[in-house]
Formats: sequence, structure tokens, C-alpha cells
Amino acid sequence: MDSVEECLRLAEEAQKDGAHVAVFTYYRTAIEEIGYNTSAANIILAAAQYAQKLKKERDRKAIAQWCQEAAQKITPKTDLVGTISNEIAKLQARGDKSATT
Repeated sequence: MDSVEECLRLAEEAQKDGAHVAVFTYYRTAIEEIGYNTSAANIILAAAQYAQKLKKERDRKAIAQWCQEAAQKITPKTDLVGTISNEIAKLQARGDKSATT
């Protein structure tokens, strides 16, 4: 990947196509490129919010776990980490409820 911006652009395009694995791969790549700093918090938040649209509980749980682990690595801690935690809780609380995607 050439840049974080390109990864995020590709993630956005993948969302439009419903290519869920690609979305999260691009998010993960973007975070790996910038490191687990405060800039990563926005990407993790976007991933958690997108995961709420997934139909399969196993997919939502896997993304919630990844988001939680990634958020714990962010230094220094930001207010977004709390927001991410709230989004992860929503994701985990969904259980078997159906989604739109």
C-alpha cells in the first residue's frame, strides 16, 4: 500500500461493494501503517460501526474482538477509546438480531 489514505479509500470502496473481508483488511493495513497511536482510534471506530451492519454474529464477534485488542494498544489514550468501547458493547449486544447487510 502506498499510503494510509489509499487504504481508507479502498476500505470505503469495498464497503460499497459489500466486500466485508476487504473492508477490514484495509482498515487493519491502515492501522499497521500509522501504528497504534491516536490516529488509529478513528479507524477502529469506523470498523466497529461498520461491523454492526454485518449479518453473521460470528463476523461481528470477530471484529469486536479485533477492535477491542486494537483499542487497547492505542497510546496515548484518547476520548475515542471510550467511544470505541461503547460501539464494541453495542456490537456484542446485538446477538443474533438480523442486520441490513
